[in-house]
Amino acid sequence: MRSTTHNLFSVGLILYVVSYFGYPLLITVLLMVVATVFTNFLIDKVGHTRREGVPRRTWVTHSVVTAPLWGAAAWALTIIVPAALVGVFPPGPVLVALFAGLGAFAGWSHLFLDSLTEGGVFAPGGKRWALAHFSYDNRSLNLGLSALGLTLLLVALF
Repeated sequence: MRSTTHNLFSVGLILYVVSYFGYPLLITVLLMVVATVFTNFLIDKVGHTRREGVPRRTWVTHSVVTAPLWGAAAWALTIIVPAALVGVFPPGPVLVALFAGLGAFAGWSHLFLDSLTEGGVFAPGGKRWALAHFSYDNRSLNLGLSALGLTLLLVALF
């Protein structure tokens, strides 16, 4: 999937889920958006190598086990660093645990989208697994999932 699709879908999905627990403060929403984009950035930038000039996913970030860990780490950093900068350090363990759990969910949402592509994702044992075999740049799929992410975002905010 395109990075824009990953970001729109993940942000919409996360905020939609969070909206069931109440309406978060604006700063929390902004931190969630930053954390989600950071998670997708880490998973894509750290987890690709090149073989004969072609980018390939690696198990380091594209495994059903490791992607949630990258997401949890990215989200924990996203709450800890701003809290330290404004002098509210350390943030409560419940808040860190909540953000880490949402980060794991963000990692899995990234994998869900990647599982729809021909490259698939890594299952335990190192085998690749895919729900479908679309090209990563399939325009219809990217537009449809981006629209779904935006719809979830709008439903969550309104």
